[in-house]
Amino acid sequence: MQAARVLIRKHGLADVTLGMVATEVTLSRPNFYRFFKNKAELIAAVIGHETHEINARRQKEVMRLKSFERQIVRSLELAVEIVEGDPLWALLIEPGNVPYTAYAASNDPLILESNTLYWAPILDSASRKGVLREGLEPQKVMTWLLGVQFMFMERREIFPTIKDVGDYTRTFIVPALVRSP
Repeated sequence: MQAARVLIRKHGLADVTLGMVATEVTLSRPNFYRFFKNKAELIAAVIGHETHEINARRQKEVMRLKSFERQIVRSLELAVEIVEGDPLWALLIEPGNVPYTAYAASNDPLILESNTLYWAPILDSASRKGVLREGLEPQKVMTWLLGVQFMFMERREIFPTIKDVGDYTRTFIVPALVRSP
């Protein structure tokens, strides 16, 4: 993972090949293909690893918040804040690279599992407290939130500041998830 991350930062996502990564970690190409069958799998693994790290950092702060509404807002703000200054994420969410990242985010089991591990405790707690809107399927909510998170990270021209991310989250996402009084 570390070798792939370094090479992506150095050469860009489009120019990194499986052969380059294999050479970097001193594995023969055929042996390397036992771990990753294609570039999409490698990119998904890198994004999965990065997503897990981001979620661990977010969870520390978000789980201290008592309000479900605030947890949602801060979760999405933090996702953007954390990736904003990271050169690897800057490459991963460039418009030309979005086909790789979008595919990985929606299909890779590691990313989906990390997303579930992050959001499930938040949604479970909200459900137990009676603040989660009834009739929502948790897995669909988590998938939707993952898509929203990537949208906020990628479309910085629409959501240029963390304040904008918070405002849009409060206006459109929170009402979709929170039970009306």
